[in-house]
Amino acid sequence: MRPGPAIRAICRTIGIVVTLAGLRAEDGRDVPREIFQHTDIKMRHVAELIV
Repeated sequence: MRPGPAIRAICRTIGIVVTLAGLRAEDGRDVPREIFQHTDIKMRHVAELIV
């Protein structure tokens, strides 16, 4: 079963953040999560905005 579009967008977001900021994958996950927690925007929408 393939992941849904929201999961793919989140994974792409992590890849973009890791590449541009030179972070480890574990740290790359924290960036969209921090935005999500501080802005009250759904994680899926945060990922779509970054991608």
